[in-house]
Amino acid sequence: MAKIRKFAELNIRKIVGGKDPVRVVEDFIERRGFEPSKCLKEKDLDQTRWMIRIKDEEELEILIESARKPQETTIYMGVNIITVPIRGAQEVITAALEIADGLVGIKVSLVGHYLVLSASMSAQGVTIEDLDYNFRLIEAQQTWFRDALATELQWDQFPMD
Repeated sequence: MAKIRKFAELNIRKIVGGKDPVRVVEDFIERRGFEPSKCLKEKDLDQTRWMIRIKDEEELEILIESARKPQETTIYMGVNIITVPIRGAQEVITAALEIADGLVGIKVSLVGHYLVLSASMSAQGVTIEDLDYNFRLIEAQQTWFRDALATELQWDQFPMD
């Protein structure tokens, strides 16, 4: 009988099911009529960021974070609403927080010196429809939030950046 040959131990890796979140976001971007590679702003092993111009001066940021840990990977999408002025910052932030109680499915945050309407979700099992739904939530409430903020602050018109 022939000798039995021993093989080196195999490195068995865990294969995570489902669709790659980067691919889902790229499909979402394509569905909106943009080229993902042109919208890509940053990519490394742990995060990927796209900026999509949705109106004249408005951009939608989509960010995938913690990509190396599939159980912790999140997708963030947000739109800047207003640059918070240095003079009167307290009034603007206070008014925004009071109005935020009326938001459904999204949140308002202070990111740097911007007020941002955003949605965050787990990347596990996320679909294009989930991304589209969250984007439509932001889009639908954006005008309402701006109008409510301008009314609360007694502005004649909403300042555009």
